[in-house]
Amino acid sequence: MKKFMSCLLVCILFLFCAFPAAFAEHVISTKEMVSGYYTYKIQDDGTAMITLYNGEEAELTVPTVIDGIMVTAIGPSAFEKGKGKDTLAVVSIPEGILSLGDFAFRWCSELQTVKIPDSLKEIGLNPFAGCDFLEIDINEKHEYLRLVKDVLYSLADRRLVYYSRQKKKGPYQLLSGVRIIGASAFYQCENITALNIPEDTALTAIGRRAFYHCENLESINLENANISTIGTEAFAGCIKLEKVTFPHKVSSIAERAFEGCTNLAELILPDTITSIGEMAFRKCASLTAVKLPEGVTTIGKNTFADCKELEEVTLPDGLGYIGGGAFQNCVALKKLELPEALDYIGSEAFDGCDSLAEISIPDTCSYIGANAFRSCKSLTKLVLPSYVYTINPSTFSGCIALEEVELPEELEEIGEKAFFYCLALKEITIPDPVEVIGDYAFSNCLALESVELPEDLETIGRNTFENCQLLTDLPDLSDLYED
Repeated sequence: MKKFMSCLLVCILFLFCAFPAAFAEHVISTKEMVSGYYTYKIQDDGTAMITLYNGEEAELTVPTVIDGIMVTAIGPSAFEKGKGKDTLAVVSIPEGILSLGDFAFRWCSELQTVKIPDSLKEIGLNPFAGCDFLEIDINEKHEYLRLVKDVLYSLADRRLVYYSRQKKKGPYQLLSGVRIIGASAFYQCENITALNIPEDTALTAIGRRAFYHCENLESINLENANISTIGTEAFAGCIKLEKVTFPHKVSSIAERAFEGCTNLAELILPDTITSIGEMAFRKCASLTAVKLPEGVTTIGKNTFADCKELEEVTLPDGLGYIGGGAFQNCVALKKLELPEALDYIGSEAFDGCDSLAEISIPDTCSYIGANAFRSCKSLTKLVLPSYVYTINPSTFSGCIALEEVELPEELEEIGEKAFFYCLALKEITIPDPVEVIGDYAFSNCLALESVELPEDLETIGRNTFENCQLLTDLPDLSDLYED
């Protein structure tokens, strides 16, 4: 008996050693497999989910069985344009399919008809975003979905899933029972001009890209909605949007929420707002004035960048952080009062603010990023805060009208091109703690006549004073050049 068991054990070990690749291949294939035009994977309940279609049919019935395995789900982006041949015109989803994933047929521009089965229980984020000519064939008494005048709703979460791009151009009255406007629900719908929300609305959320590039949307009144957050890119690219009435309880505006709303001229933010995301109002080219609520303590990256008509900005007293590029290329901004609580000015924060002639940086500010005031062509005078120890590269480069600069007494380093091309600067006193002056730091300062250098200066760039033609009394600095 012992001899038999020993032989059996040897045989088993031999099989595992002889065919390791076969066993490994089998383990991998149970995760994702290919059958004809379909890639699928096995779900926890043993049924299959289609994850990718790569066929060329114009008319297609989704299979209910693949390799002998029942299909119950279509996965996220499974039929999305670019993953197949974009030839689909008619699709029938058969009975037995329970779930349709996020963006399953996104950008299928030739898709004209989709038949939805009674068995479908779950529907993800707008599966038909970007489908230009689509008509949905669905039972009017469907248990989980409802199609009302070419608008598809999910009954389980009371969500507006899909708004047809074939609807007649004009305003849309939201149904009072809708709780969520789903992600990409109105994606690139050029036929909606306004969204009207009833007084008894149940609306609590607007999803990511809900109205993305709805280029004829002119106004939206969210006053009656119980919304706390405006979603990411919710109204980005709505180029005709002129006015937004925000909900009374909104506390945050997500990143890029109104980016590229080039016609948005009026912005009245409620006092409840405490957070504004990066690039939230970037490229709002018609915006002329902004008053930020007192609860806002941070302005994110590029929040108001390229707002070329922005002339007036009122900042809250508690603002402590201005992110990189926050007001970049706001060419009409002439004056800005920074609050005493401000501690951080990010890189390129005011880069390209051509008209900015007056700005007072509070003494509490300890960091000013690279290129922060680059090309502020109207800036004439500047006093830097006491706690700034480094002037970063190109911070004031191209400030052609800058005549007077007061550097902090504890300054330790001046970065490369810090004052490059400051044409009007006539004199500069560099504090004693400064040990390093970077390359081209004062290059092309054509009016510079006098420079007072610190005694303990250790390193200076070779081209630090290049083309400073009026500066004639500099000592020999060759021993301090960087190697």
